[in-house]
Amino acid sequence: MASTAATWKLLVVDDAPEVHDVTRLALRTMSYKGRGLEILSAYSGAEAEGVLAGRNDIAIVLLDVVMETDDAGLRLVRYIREDLKNTFVRIILRTGQPGQAPEERVIVDYDINDYKSKTELTSQKLFTATLTALRAYEDIMALEQHRKGLRQIIQSTDSLFKADSLQQFSTGVLLQLGTFLGVGANGILCVQRPGSGTPDIFVLAASESYGAGPHAPLSTVRLNDEVAAAIRTAFEGRASVFGTDFTVLYLGDDRSHEVVAYLHCPPPSDPLELNLVQLFCDKIAVGFANQYLYEQLVQANETLERKVQERTAALEQANQDLERLATTDALTGARNRRAFFDLAGREVARVARTDSPLCAVMLDIDHFKTINDTHGHAAGDVVLREVVARVIGEIRPVDILGRLGGEEFAILLPDTTPAGALLVAERLRETFAGTPIDANGTSIAITASFGVAALGNEEDLDALLDRADTALYQAKNGGRNQVAEAE
Repeated sequence: MASTAATWKLLVVDDAPEVHDVTRLALRTMSYKGRGLEILSAYSGAEAEGVLAGRNDIAIVLLDVVMETDDAGLRLVRYIREDLKNTFVRIILRTGQPGQAPEERVIVDYDINDYKSKTELTSQKLFTATLTALRAYEDIMALEQHRKGLRQIIQSTDSLFKADSLQQFSTGVLLQLGTFLGVGANGILCVQRPGSGTPDIFVLAASESYGAGPHAPLSTVRLNDEVAAAIRTAFEGRASVFGTDFTVLYLGDDRSHEVVAYLHCPPPSDPLELNLVQLFCDKIAVGFANQYLYEQLVQANETLERKVQERTAALEQANQDLERLATTDALTGARNRRAFFDLAGREVARVARTDSPLCAVMLDIDHFKTINDTHGHAAGDVVLREVVARVIGEIRPVDILGRLGGEEFAILLPDTTPAGALLVAERLRETFAGTPIDANGTSIAITASFGVAALGNEEDLDALLDRADTALYQAKNGGRNQVAEAE
C-alpha cells in the first residue's frame, strides 16, 4: 500500500462499530492511481465535526443519517458545506432507515453526492461508489489547482518584471505546467543568462524538494546528472527533452528569451496532449520575451481553454478576466486606446457623482516624423518608450496614461484642478526638453506640445478630450514645445 502521505482519505461516520469493520474489510485492497485508501472513523456527528475541522485532505465521507439524533448526519452535511465551506469533499449518505430521510427530499435539500441504503450497498457497489467519488474529487482538486495558478498570474499583471512579481509569475507557470502533466508544481523553472564564456543557468522558481530559491545557479540544485544534462541540452538544442521519468520543456523563442521547465514526471503519452502542453509552453515564452504579462495571459488562456472547458465551466469567468488583461500597448507599456477609454470613462462617471475636479492632458511629440526619417523607426520606438517612461516617472499611480495612436498620448488626472494640470504638463515639457534621449548610442533631442482641459458641467469624455486636443493644436501652431489651456 502507498504511504500515508500518498493515500486517499475516507471518513466513515456511523454509530455502529460493525459498519466501520465491514467498510474496512470491503475496501482493504482498494487502490486508485497508485494510491491506497486510508479509512478514518467517527462514531457520531459531533465527533466527525472535530475530525473535519482539523484537516482539509479528506476526499470522501461515508455518512449515516441516524446517530446521536435522528438527523445527525444531515446536520453534519450542513456543517461541512456551510460552516466549513468545504465544497470539495464527496459525501455519500448511507442509511439503514430510509424512512427517516427520504431519498428525494435529501437529494433536493442537501448538497450530497450519493444516497445509498445500507441494505443495497454490497461490497461491489461500495467499491464502485467509492471509486466514482474519488474520480470526482480528483477532478475537482485539479480544477482548484488550476484556479490557484491562474489567480497567481492575474495578481502579478500590474508589475510583472519587478523581482517579486516575476517570481510569482514563474511560480504560477510552474504550477500550471505541472497541473497539465498531473504532478503539481514538482519541478523547477530555469532561465539562461548570457555571460562570459558558457552562459549560466539560474532558477526562476522551484518546488521545495529541490532546495533552491530564486536566482540560484543550476549547479546548486539537487538534481541527478541525467536531469541536469537534459536541462542544458534543452537550452543548447532549443527544444524539449523527454526521459523515462522526467519532462524538460523548452519555453524559448527566436529573440533569445529562453526558459526551460523541468518536471518530475514521464512525458505525456497522448500526442494531442503533448501538443497542447507544447502550445502552452510557446505562449509562456511570448510572455517572457515581450516583458508584458497581459498579452501572454490572453494567449495562455487560449491554449488552456480546450483543456479547461472539458473539465468545468467554473473557470469561464477567470478566462474572460484574462482576456481583459490584454490592455497594454505592446511597444510603450502605456495603456492601449481601448483600455484608456474604458478606465477614463469610468473616471468621468465617478467625478460626475462626487463633483470632484478632473483634467485631461493631450501630449504630442514634436516633429516625430522627422525623428523617424532621420534616425530610423527603431530609434523612433526608443523615443516612444522613453517618453512613456518619463511620463510615468512624473505622474501619480492613480493617473491614467494611454497611447491613442502614433506619437499622441492622453493623460487623465483625477482630483486635479486646471492649475495643477498646467503644472504637471509644464513639468513634463521641461523633462522632455531638458534631457536628450539616447537611442542606441545616438543622442536625440526632443520636445513635446501639450493641451490641457478641465471637465465641464455635464460634459462627457469625448468632449473633454476634444477640447484638450484643440488646445494641443494651439500649442503646436504657436511654435510647439509649449503648453496651451483650453477655454
